Amino acid sequence: MHEQVQTLVDAGRLDPQIGEKISHLEPGAFCLHKSWGSGIVKEWDLFGDRMVIDFEDKSGHGMKLQFAADSLEVLDADHIFAKFARDPEGIKKLAIEDPVDFAKQLLSSFGGSMLLDRWEDKVKGRIVPEDKYRSWWESAKRQIRSDRCFALPPKRNIPFELRDTSMSAGEALIGDFEAAKDIKAKIKVLENIRKDLEIFVEPAIELEDIIKMATSTVSVAIKRTPGVAVELLLARDALVADIDGFEDDGRLPIADVLRDYRERFPEIVKGMGVARQRQVYQVIQEISGEAWVKELISALEGSGARAIAEISKFINESGKGDELSRDLVIGLRQRSLGAEVLAWICKERKGLAAEVFCEAGISAAIIAALERDHLDESTPKTNRLHDLLMDDKELVPDLLASSDTAEVRHFTRRIQSTAVFEGLNKNSLLARIIKAFPAVEDLITGEKAEKSKQGSQSSGVIVSWESLQQRQEKLEDIVNKKIPENSKEIGIAAEYGDLKENFEFKAAKQQQAVLMRQKAELEAEITMARGTDFSEADGSAVTVGTVVDIEDVGSGNVEAVTLLGAWDTDIDRSIVSYLSVMGASLLGKVAGDELELPTENDGETRKVRIASIKPYVGQSG
Repeated sequence: MHEQVQTLVDAGRLDPQIGEKISHLEPGAFCLHKSWGSGIVKEWDLFGDRMVIDFEDKSGHGMKLQFAADSLEVLDADHIFAKFARDPEGIKKLAIEDPVDFAKQLLSSFGGSMLLDRWEDKVKGRIVPEDKYRSWWESAKRQIRSDRCFALPPKRNIPFELRDTSMSAGEALIGDFEAAKDIKAKIKVLENIRKDLEIFVEPAIELEDIIKMATSTVSVAIKRTPGVAVELLLARDALVADIDGFEDDGRLPIADVLRDYRERFPEIVKGMGVARQRQVYQVIQEISGEAWVKELISALEGSGARAIAEISKFINESGKGDELSRDLVIGLRQRSLGAEVLAWICKERKGLAAEVFCEAGISAAIIAALERDHLDESTPKTNRLHDLLMDDKELVPDLLASSDTAEVRHFTRRIQSTAVFEGLNKNSLLARIIKAFPAVEDLITGEKAEKSKQGSQSSGVIVSWESLQQRQEKLEDIVNKKIPENSKEIGIAAEYGDLKENFEFKAAKQQQAVLMRQKAELEAEITMARGTDFSEADGSAVTVGTVVDIEDVGSGNVEAVTLLGAWDTDIDRSIVSYLSVMGASLLGKVAGDELELPTENDGETRKVRIASIKPYVGQSG
């Protein structure tokens, strides 16, 4: 212990442990403070209970001895932050020009291991400017990964480590595989081993154990996570194929795996890299015979955006594009295609999906898919089809390019009435429709030419007062009863303990999300609604609030259809919404007009004549 410090300790003015620490902080010593960074002790005033330290941004900073001992870490002269205190510009230059050597020095200074959060805390904003850190780190990682002295983790909760320098490159790779915490990390190690296979003297012997480990991991993981398990199996097989003389006794044939897990095929390829997807498709082609196209087409739904694109490309490259188009057209007509498949069709509308995109009814299928997902609580919050409609300024005009005015008007009404689009998004879509099809502007402004006798109309969705009241009552019930009751349930459930394992709390929070979504949808619908008693309809033409006698031209049968508001549909009483396909087709017609109406069979129509029109009276029809 330093003589002056010992004097203070002997006099009882300094605790012996504090004195020991202060002895190592004599003038010229290097230290590290959690907030102020590295520093050099400049002078002592021990009897005045003070020392002066030059920190990175706090030159000549005085500290009491007790505080200095408690808050400072003494640094050896070769510690990277001691070097930084002496020559900060030199260390900054080292980090930029030689990140590998910089990483070795930094890790060595902190025991050879540190979590990435701690690494970032030491480097970002101090050695590498904060605004340049991200790009620097991405570049540094590539160089660090190529040096076998490091173990760079795939996750932030795993330490970034400097290896034992006595370990060979091959031993380091094998150690990486054994230490890998998840299957993705194991796959990456197998790829690195395959790339650097020449560093192994006898790979058939040296790698036997990790190949067996990979097989065992696949066998365990295949039921729980078939996608990454198949990827690991493919990486394992690729490595084995490159090792001369390896006897693959424990082989798990990929064909058998895919055959056994055929029903989970979409889950397997979702998120898989393109190269491995191709391998999987080729195996499916081999094991399924002539049915392979049907197998791949059936896997489109649920496979994810990348897999949908790759499956479609693979089918087309194999000369089966016509079969793919036929199946997609059938899916369109049956309204069975999901949002991801429809998004691919839209993106490929001038490419592989051009024939399907031109099919009548695609615009209606898109709205139906969006509304289906919007109402399904289990679907992700983000929707690629929704985003594509908003971001691709040419998509809506392209969708309606071959549509007649009735179809465009129907699509416009669907956009107006749906809860899928809100606020500015809805207005943006409607503006694009008007720009491409000025004839439908009256639907949005409310100035309908066919209602000129009724005067100017305000914009919005036309509804009966009764249906509007029903929705208002439903909204009031949610706001005044269901939401308060749910809030009480959340409070009670929260008292049960650990929220991570608290089923009652999770269920109550899920119900809260449902109620808030229902509230928002009802509020949006009510805001858009324009109530009416239909008393202004005069029967001179088909308008909202008229009863239309329709004569089937072929059979002569006559049926009465009542055209009412957006929320008034009642099939049993032959009441249809003016936003329905039939309603949109009838609007504006006069007695004697003939038109085609859709039948119950997809793609079929029937020719009808407007026999008579009369105003709707009362609520009994």
